[in-house]
Amino acid sequence: MSGETPILDPAAVVRLQRLGGDKLLRQMVRLYLENSRERLAQIDAGLAEDGDLDDARRGAHSLKSSAANVGALRVSEAASELEAAAGKGDGARCRTVRPVLVEASRVAEDRLEALVEELP
Repeated sequence: MSGETPILDPAAVVRLQRLGGDKLLRQMVRLYLENSRERLAQIDAGLAEDGDLDDARRGAHSLKSSAANVGALRVSEAASELEAAAGKGDGARCRTVRPVLVEASRVAEDRLEALVEELP
């Protein structure tokens, strides 16, 4: 994971606007925000003491994809790393990556919500 990876990819935002205007961008951000919270909960359940790392892997995979769709690059990158670690059965690595993913998600949510508020 790189601290150099931008939180948001402006090109992804522009791509969504070209495809469907501000309406599509709003819808995709709304879906991402709803999905990301659910996927983080799924990851946490998978990482719990009695959890299943495969649940964490599936949650991270879904989050990785939806984050990439809205340009939340740092979230997508961290989710990808957590997905790979879970796929290898490396719970310790997953638990190391989780706080990075949560912080990236928090910052991305703030930025995406601000972006949508600024739309006409």
